[in-house]
This record gives sequence, structure tokens and C-alpha cells, in this order.
Amino acid sequence: MPSPLSLRHLRPLRRPAAILTAALLAAAAALTATLPAAQAATPAPRALLVGQSNTGAWNDLTSATGADPQGGSVYYSVRDGGFSGACGSSCESTYASFLADRGKQIEVGVSWKDNPPGWDGNDADKQTAAQQATAAIAAGGYDQQFTALSSFIAAHPAATFLVRVDYEVSTPFFCTGGTDCTSYKNAFRHVAQLLRAQSGAGNRVQFVYHPVRGQFDALYPGDDVTDWVGVSVFNNDLCQPYRENGTTYWNGTEDTAARTCSGYYDDYVNGNVNAIPHAYPVDLNILRMMWWAQQHGKPMLVAESGVQRMSDALASDGTQPDADFTAFMQRLNTLVTYRGPLPNGVVDGAQTHFTGTGYDLSQVIRAVTYINIDWRYGFDGQTSPTSPIALPPSSGWYVNSLLSRYPQGRSTFCAMLSSAAFATTCH
Repeated sequence: MPSPLSLRHLRPLRRPAAILTAALLAAAAALTATLPAAQAATPAPRALLVGQSNTGAWNDLTSATGADPQGGSVYYSVRDGGFSGACGSSCESTYASFLADRGKQIEVGVSWKDNPPGWDGNDADKQTAAQQATAAIAAGGYDQQFTALSSFIAAHPAATFLVRVDYEVSTPFFCTGGTDCTSYKNAFRHVAQLLRAQSGAGNRVQFVYHPVRGQFDALYPGDDVTDWVGVSVFNNDLCQPYRENGTTYWNGTEDTAARTCSGYYDDYVNGNVNAIPHAYPVDLNILRMMWWAQQHGKPMLVAESGVQRMSDALASDGTQPDADFTAFMQRLNTLVTYRGPLPNGVVDGAQTHFTGTGYDLSQVIRAVTYINIDWRYGFDGQTSPTSPIALPPSSGWYVNSLLSRYPQGRSTFCAMLSSAAFATTCH
């Protein structure tokens, strides 16, 4: 938990040195005692996970870096009752087995939002169907759909599992009437209890609360059932350009003059609190979310991150300029190791303001999933033109983001792994 007090701000006391030393040590002990245990002790190395959904992404990254990541990510459909995605069940289950057989960490995106049970396929009915499915899951109505996942976890005792109870959760899809989020909180709790009981995996299975960046406090199921807080990080989230259908967007707007996430922070000026303009390097809601997670003593997982299209300058293989790719990696490193001001306002019931050198959020993110794929051929990790989905060339996803294609970007990525103390380093 961040504190406005630091040792550098203690005023010197006109006392003997021994008394002053004792006072300083007591203050340091009190400050440490206010931090969550994970923050007070030297943290374990950060984990690198490779997304998503097939071994091609893994093979490309490990070949490019000579690294052995800690794991990877796959998807599981409640409607299908098994590992499933746009690339089909075979690539998902094959990658899950590939990771589990090696005793890796497996991030499982359990989903009912994208294809809700009972949904008729009409887009106009999708939100309502997702809300109804959420309530039904909370009531145990779809318990049998989790049997395959529980069995897989139980059958692979060397692996660990980070289960996202759906992902990028938001009020329109998961809260009854779009406002009452009790059903999602109960669904999260029920799924966590169910999988632990069915799999017998104990702490080998942990549960990730992964909201959209602006609603992190609305659907929170509680400290007692949440192990991790997840976040998605793409171009807009890092204030990077995103090129869609001939238009460049910056943090979701067409304001090309504001190429960073503009905001304010509160600071004391002549005894009064003033709002100071500031160009933040990442989305303001993500910084608030990181501080909120730190307040709750929860580590954060960048559950999805990937480089989208930044301009029309694409080579024949779909790659964009190495400098663009590199800029994303530099900004990702800034996020992972962030120290600085927080956007002004109230977060989780507490007023934030600038203190000293700012807030230290550099240890909040403990794992990063990089989606190492050629996006032109779909969202679920296919890495060749034979994949079943092809996105239109005007799409912001139409870009090749395989790490092996960007020498400068690879170097920046490797530098992040080293400087941010990841367990994985390049060779």
C-alpha cells in the first residue's frame, strides 16, 4: 500500500543521534508494516507468458530470444465445455497440453461472454444472453461445463493455472440490467470454489479478476476469492497510435495533436491543492487500477498484450516499421516499472495526490502475457496463412506482430525482461 510518508520526508529532530536513529528505524518498521506482504519482501521474478492458443507463438518467441518463458495462454468456452477458440479446439487443447506437460503456468481465459450458453446468435440479444448466463453460472446451472477443465487441471499436477473468470468483464455483459453486479461476483466465487473442489488442485489453481480498464471496482468479487487482477494492454492503453480503416486513433480519439494520455495530478502549491497538467505514458484508468490493486494487496497480470497496427506502412509480410514496434515495447516497459504521479481524483474511496517523487507501482505487475502472433490471420494465435480467419487489410489488427520479425523491437523486449527482473531472459 503506498504511503504519503517516506524516510526522506521525516524532519530532522533536535535530539541525540541515538534517539534520532531509533526514531528513524521505528518509522521505517511502521512504514513496512503497512505494505502488503508481497510488497514488503523482495518480490519473486516476474513471469513471461506467451499468447496465444498454439505452439507456433511459443516456438517463434523462444527461437527469437533463446528464452524459456514461464507459460502461455489458452481459452476455454463454457458453452462448449472445453478448450475452444476461433482456431478450433485442437490448437487450444494441444497448446494447453504442451504447456502442462512441461510444468508451466497456464493462463486459462474461461469465457461465456463471447458465445453465451443459450444465445441465439443475434447480436442484439448477446448482452442479455451473457447477463442470463452469468446468473445461471452463479446458481450452479452450468457446473457440468467446467468438468473438462477441472479434469485437465487434476491430470497435470506439475502445472499451475491462472484462471480468468471471463475476461475484460464489464457491466453491460455481466451485471443484471447492466447495473447490478451481484450476479458476476457470485459467479466468480462459485467458479473458484467449483474448480478447486473438482480438481483438488489447491493453490496450483489461482483466480484472476480481469475487468475492463475503467470498471475495476464495479465488479470486484472480493479479496478472499481473488488471487490476481488482470488487465489488457494494447496500443490505446499505452497511448500509442492505432490505425483503423484509414484513420489514426490516439487513446480512442482522433485527436492526433494529443499523442499521449493527457490528464492532471493533484499537488500542493503554496498550501493549496492544485491540478497540474501531465502527459501520462499509459492510460489513466490503468494507473488508477494498478494503485487500486496495490491497495488490495493483489499482484497484477497483464493478461493480454500485443502490438496492433500503427500506420499504413506495412511490408509485404505484414510487418510495420521496427521503430513503431519498438515504441510499443518501450512503453510496455514503462507500464511494468511505473513510478510517478497518479491521475487526480478519488480511487477506491481515497483521494490521490502527488507526494515526493510520486507513487511507486513498479512491483505491482508480476506477470506479462505477450501475444506473439501474426494478427492478419485471426485472434487465436494462428501463425500462417492457412488459418481459418483472415482480417480485412484495413483493420487495425491487420499486422504481423511476431517478435522474430523485429530486430530492434526484440532487443527492446529483451532489455525489458532483464531490467524489470523477469525470470525469463534472452540469450
